[in-house]
Amino acid sequence: MNFDLMRLIAALLVVVSHTFPLSGQPPLTIRGVEDLGALGVSIFFVISGYLVTASYERDPKSYLLKRILRIEPGLIVSLVVTVILLSFVTTAAASEYWREAGLYVLRNALLYPATYDLPGVFQDAPMAGVVNGVLWTLRLEFTFYLVLMLVRANLKAVLALAAACAALWLALAFTTPGWADERVTRIGFLVGRNGFLFFAGAALWLTRAKIPMWLGGLSAVAFPFAGPLVLPAAVIGLSRPGRLPADLSYGVYIYAFPIQQQLAIAGKLNVVTAILAVLPFAAASWFLVEKPAMRLKPRDAAGDGRAW
Repeated sequence: MNFDLMRLIAALLVVVSHTFPLSGQPPLTIRGVEDLGALGVSIFFVISGYLVTASYERDPKSYLLKRILRIEPGLIVSLVVTVILLSFVTTAAASEYWREAGLYVLRNALLYPATYDLPGVFQDAPMAGVVNGVLWTLRLEFTFYLVLMLVRANLKAVLALAAACAALWLALAFTTPGWADERVTRIGFLVGRNGFLFFAGAALWLTRAKIPMWLGGLSAVAFPFAGPLVLPAAVIGLSRPGRLPADLSYGVYIYAFPIQQQLAIAGKLNVVTAILAVLPFAAASWFLVEKPAMRLKPRDAAGDGRAW
């Protein structure tokens, strides 16, 4: 299974996972513990750590530019498309809506001052007022890009970061069952868990670890019991060379949430309608925005993976 297909499956897991709470139903979990959306995000972070570390090693000078070109064009266009389409359904006055819409695009394009609401939008949804609940992951992802660059993808530093993140995540998981209830513990848990996955993926690239398919498969089977600790081995062990004709994963990821919210308002949200509704947006994002933007990337002798 190539990385493009893995990422598409991961993005669809997030869509499936969000369908339940966004339609007012209990979340779908693995063994009552692991959320499918968290699994999808975790797969993204492992693949990202692995591929962007390879990109850094090939050409450190253009590394940051490549990361920006992979994330920002698609994100900015999705933000603009979102505020335009939602202007037709908002209950707020036009002057109020467009003032906040401009700030919504600007803040989320800058990643760090992210915001999740627009005036008069989705107020009657089961998850009221949230326009796009996945944007926090892009901020975290880009932070890990910067940290990897700051440590120059040094193996010892990467291993230390993976260990520190794992310690933080496990400490909060075992000592603070209500970690999601407070902002500080929620941020710590998410940084710890996803940082471990990202830097574990980076370490697997740096060590050129050869994980046989049987071990990858065994790790995947063990995931419901061992959780994210075995996920890096599962993802890299099961990966194989190749690409899909179109990498729709990013488009699915950044467009699905607001589309699902609108379907929920209309009483038509389910897994099938969510996937069918988001795929045209994902295809347009890839062919009209992401793929052209990637042509602007500086090329190196080894090429550059479609990492994000």
